[in-house]
Amino acid sequence: MTSGEPGTSQFTEGEEEVPISLNEYIEAETQLEEDARAVLGSSDAQNCSYAKGYVKRQALYTCVTCSTEKGEAGICLACSLNCHDGHDLYELYTKRNFRCDCGNSKFETKCKLLAGKEVVNTDNKYNQNFTGVYCVCHRPYPDPESEDDREMIQCCVCEDWFHDNHLELDSDQAPADYEEMICVTCVRQHAFLLNYGSSFVAEKLSPTDEKVEVSVTKSEHDCKNVKQETSDDAATDTKPKVNSISDDTGTSLHDVNSQSIKQEPEAKLCPYLKTHKGSMYTPRTLFMVAEWRTKLCTCSQCVQLYREKDIEFLLDPEDPNHVYEEANVENADGDGTSYEQGMSALSSLDRVQQVELIAGYNDMKENLVEYLRKFGSNKVIRAQDIQEFFTDLKNKRRKLSVPPSSCS
Repeated sequence: MTSGEPGTSQFTEGEEEVPISLNEYIEAETQLEEDARAVLGSSDAQNCSYAKGYVKRQALYTCVTCSTEKGEAGICLACSLNCHDGHDLYELYTKRNFRCDCGNSKFETKCKLLAGKEVVNTDNKYNQNFTGVYCVCHRPYPDPESEDDREMIQCCVCEDWFHDNHLELDSDQAPADYEEMICVTCVRQHAFLLNYGSSFVAEKLSPTDEKVEVSVTKSEHDCKNVKQETSDDAATDTKPKVNSISDDTGTSLHDVNSQSIKQEPEAKLCPYLKTHKGSMYTPRTLFMVAEWRTKLCTCSQCVQLYREKDIEFLLDPEDPNHVYEEANVENADGDGTSYEQGMSALSSLDRVQQVELIAGYNDMKENLVEYLRKFGSNKVIRAQDIQEFFTDLKNKRRKLSVPPSSCS
């Protein structure tokens, strides 16, 4: 939290003050509350989530203060508030299938909320975000050394975050209408996703790619979903094609399938697992359209491949971040935002009480603005500083409420 002037009609950006209206300020605060409700709505602020096992999706944090050489660790919301209060924390947004690490062998201290945790959570997965860096540039966010506040997008497979200009895009920015993004690194590792063609992706293909659509009949294999887009070469040539698409290990998609699908002959291989040629099949960042996961093939070969590649979560309808957030918003109580709650409480008071409350608020605002001025424009304001302000304010009011000992 950086210093500013709460209650005034200005936001500070560097050395310049940008005036905004009260309505704009309220809208910005309301949006922040709604975002927090979407991410934290299902999280318990009092009880550690460890007892729930590997939670399908939850908000996570990593503690810089408690970090050791024993490896990355993630903690739940309750532990961030109760066990690591006052510590330096990285906010990790949400991660899938994760069990809280607080108090295990990666920490020098025990969890205050739950004893008897296992030494290590073997099924937890960690990426560079747990060390406070993101993207292929391996920089923090926000980046104190960068003046370019680029948009960051999360990959729905590896769950890392990427600057849009580091995704090897043909255009300057991501398409406007997409549901999820798969980074180019994950596409190289799971190149079979390219076989689903333009019906899965939000960006426009080249004119050459748009012409290459072929239907595959169900009789050709045991696949449940048989609509496929492929190149003319792939549709007519049934010979195995090697090295047309390679993952990070240099293994072609056909080689991966031959190893993981028990050396199935090309003719019996699910069309979504075959290798094809053409620019359409060159690994690139994919921006996926709405409900694309529901169209993934669920034949025995594909499901086996998802399992071996540890991406079975793509078939889970509750896995996507947007589904998690929508559920949190929908299940939230009906109290509304803090502004709406405040206005509701204010309207329930009589006229005299309303005037007294507003006068008290204005007095507190003026004192808070004056208090914050001493921090300057760059100093970080700690929670202790705000607590100190309200303690002093309470003591001041207490003194004013004490009658004089004698009258002159």
